Amino acid sequence: MGYGNAATSIMSMRTAERHAAFFVPYLHPGMTVLDCGCGPGTITLGFAQLVAPGQVTGTEIEEAQVALARQNAAKRQITNAQFEAADLYKLPYADNTFDAVFISAVLGNLREPIRGVREAHRVLKPGGVLGIKEFDHGGDMLYPPDPLLGKYGELYIRLRKENGHDPLSGRKVGELLFSAGFEELKFSAVYESFTFPTLLTFAELSVELIKEGAGDIWAEAYLRRGWTTREELQQMAEAWKRFANTPGAIFAAAWCEGLGRKAHDRTDFPGTNVHSTK
Repeated sequence: MGYGNAATSIMSMRTAERHAAFFVPYLHPGMTVLDCGCGPGTITLGFAQLVAPGQVTGTEIEEAQVALARQNAAKRQITNAQFEAADLYKLPYADNTFDAVFISAVLGNLREPIRGVREAHRVLKPGGVLGIKEFDHGGDMLYPPDPLLGKYGELYIRLRKENGHDPLSGRKVGELLFSAGFEELKFSAVYESFTFPTLLTFAELSVELIKEGAGDIWAEAYLRRGWTTREELQQMAEAWKRFANTPGAIFAAAWCEGLGRKAHDRTDFPGTNVHSTK
C-alpha cells in the first residue's frame, strides 16, 4: 500500500483487540513477543499492554514507520515495547528467542513467503506460537456495487501484483504453516467490515490514496502507466463519497488467520508433523 499518510492512517485503525483477536488468547503477562511488519505500531502496543511486564519488539522494513511507532509508544507511555528496522527474511535475533510471533499483511508482499514463515519458526522458542493474518482479495465484498469502485479495486490489485503482491495470499496461510514445520494448526477466514459511520472514514482515506499531491503514490502510478485518467480518478473519488453515504452500504475486506505452534522436541521443517485444522 505504500507509506503515505492515507495508507498509514488505514493501518493505524488496526488494534490488537480487533485485528488480532484470534492471537490475543495465547498472550500472557511476562511473555516475549515479536510483531513483524508492525507499521505504525498500534497492534504492537496492544500486545505490550497484554504481556506487561514482558517485552514486545516490533520490526518494520521502513525506517519512517519505525520512527512513527516509537512516537506512538511515547504518546501512550508504553515502555515495554521497542521498535527497530529489520528484514523478515533475515531477522537479527538468535534462535529460540520469542514466546510468540505475529505477522500481519506482510506475507502477500513477499516473493518467497515461506522464507518469512521459516524465519519466524527459527526465532520462536520450542512450544511458541505464530499468528498470521493476511489479506485475501478474492473474498472482498462491496455493496451496492458501483462500476467506478470496481475499477478502483482493479487498479489497486493490478499495481500491487506488478510490485510482487499475491492478492490471494490469505488462503495459503495454512499451507505455509504446515510447510514451515508448525504443529497444532488452526486457520480460518474472517471479514473486516466497514459500515456507517466507520465507512465514512474509510472512504475518505480511500479518496486520499488517489488524490494527486496527497503524499500517496497511487494516482501517480496509475497515470504514469496509462491505466486511467485524471477525470476518471476524480469520478472514483466522487463514487466513494456517494457510496459511504448510501444507506445500507458495506465494504468488507477478506482476511485469513492462521495459528501454529513450534514443536517442543524438534526444530526440523517440513511436512512430517501431524496437523489439524479448525
